[in-house]
Amino acid sequence: MTQQCDVLVIGGGPGGTPAAMALASMGKQVILVEAGSGLGGTCLFEGCIPSKILRESAHRLNEIRQADEFGLCLPSLDVGVNWSAIMQRKEDILQKRSQAALHKAQQLPGLKIVTGHAALRSAHQAELTLPDGEKQTIDFEQAIIATGSKSNYPPIHGIHHPRVLDSEAILSIDRIPKKLLVIGAGPIGVELGQVFNTFGSEVKMLELAPQILGRLDEELSTRLHGRMLEQGIAIETGISNLNITHTGDGVIVYYDDEAGNAQHSYAEYVLQVTGRSARVDGIGLENTAIAFDRLGIQVNDMLQTAEPNIYAAGDVLGQPMFAHWATAQSLAIARHIKGLPVQFPLADTNTAVIFSSPEIGIAGLTEQQAQQRGIDYAVAKYDFKQDARAQIGGDAEGLLKLIYETQSRKVIGVHVMVAGAAELMGEAALLLRAGLPVDVIAAAIHPHPTLTESFAVAVRTALAQAMPGKP
Repeated sequence: MTQQCDVLVIGGGPGGTPAAMALASMGKQVILVEAGSGLGGTCLFEGCIPSKILRESAHRLNEIRQADEFGLCLPSLDVGVNWSAIMQRKEDILQKRSQAALHKAQQLPGLKIVTGHAALRSAHQAELTLPDGEKQTIDFEQAIIATGSKSNYPPIHGIHHPRVLDSEAILSIDRIPKKLLVIGAGPIGVELGQVFNTFGSEVKMLELAPQILGRLDEELSTRLHGRMLEQGIAIETGISNLNITHTGDGVIVYYDDEAGNAQHSYAEYVLQVTGRSARVDGIGLENTAIAFDRLGIQVNDMLQTAEPNIYAAGDVLGQPMFAHWATAQSLAIARHIKGLPVQFPLADTNTAVIFSSPEIGIAGLTEQQAQQRGIDYAVAKYDFKQDARAQIGGDAEGLLKLIYETQSRKVIGVHVMVAGAAELMGEAALLLRAGLPVDVIAAAIHPHPTLTESFAVAVRTALAQAMPGKP
């Protein structure tokens, strides 16, 4: 059997579904092929959403434990954790969101959603394998590859032991581990390490790099490192020569510390989160001229592969790997296919949030990146210890850094660590995308008492120091 369509979309996550729906709503005949259990991709089923559901429960638990600081007298602060109820709440939310996404997509007459595996045969044809094994052919004019990413498994002895979990497996673990050892102190490791620490796990983190959150602004990384130590999380950076051995009801992880000394740690479970790689295997790229490697598919500035009628979006392109980044790319591709005016996403104006405790917001360049590019820049800072809203909220630990070009005063980076940082990144996104100067921030009237005031205070202070005697 052969099907025909204007656009074939391979992958029903944030890099594929938005484009499929947009193109169908604009009159294109679209076939969307998803190999998983539903629309949503890694973000919905294995990443952003389930991890934040667990984090929300941990956050509420912390709030209860801090009740006395707010003058609230509870019968007991020794609050138990019903893990099965947390897991059930997670599944309910995921199912609800998946069903809602599918229902919305099914309302578009030009969009056909197929569960199965699609592999390219050529630049205009793909083979579809259905769940029952039946094979069909799809002829298409254009295609979008959005197959996402998968967890990396580094060549460490014992890495595939059943008690060594990746970020997907731990989100469905049947109990809270008494001792959890986390290999990898990137965003996923930090977020989940803090979550399980709050739930009562004894957490230790091992990181090969010299600092946690390696791509983060160094000053914020250092601050969060200290905060995590205060929370009772053990952290070792600069480690090497990992080796994992099973023992009884747990595992022992052997490694060399930063000084080269042999060390070992016992844990009930190991969480290994050493990054993710593009899902490029098994989708027929070798049958086309598309250039790719394990880091991802190569595309031009318009997200076209070496086959101009085939685009790619999201994690399958490699770093950065964020759902909102994939969605922005997906929607840009849809407009380009329709011949509409479009501004493709720029990495230097992307934003991200690390849902640590406290949260960290990232937009644009760090100081270190600005230095590497030879940019003449200045920094406006704000310490949240002086902030009214942060004090009222009970956690005033944090710092805002605005990086801007000295001559043009254009904002090129925003980096913030504070409880509630996620909600500040909308303003950061607008500043960077619009290329606005810091003078606009200083003149804007920010409501009081809010965390957003930090932007204006930081800029006014920096400008006053740069130009004494001038407003």
